[in-house]
Amino acid sequence: MHDGIEMERLGLPTASIITHVFNNTAKAMTRMMGVPDFEYIVAEHPLSSLTDEQCRERAETLLPEVERILVGSAAAKTD
Repeated sequence: MHDGIEMERLGLPTASIITHVFNNTAKAMTRMMGVPDFEYIVAEHPLSSLTDEQCRERAETLLPEVERILVGSAAAKTD
């Protein structure tokens, strides 16, 4: 979360992804860093035990959210 926020501050559109067990920590981090409305993606936990195929499938389900955040972020910077 920290890296995603810092990258956004540098003008680099970022789609931060966490798993649901870290959602409370992510919310606290965004508030602590002064960006409580920082948008991030919440995936199912765990990730480390997934096979390569399961990981690809999980990534495919997250892709629309990644695209929405990145395209929305880029569009906001050009307004």
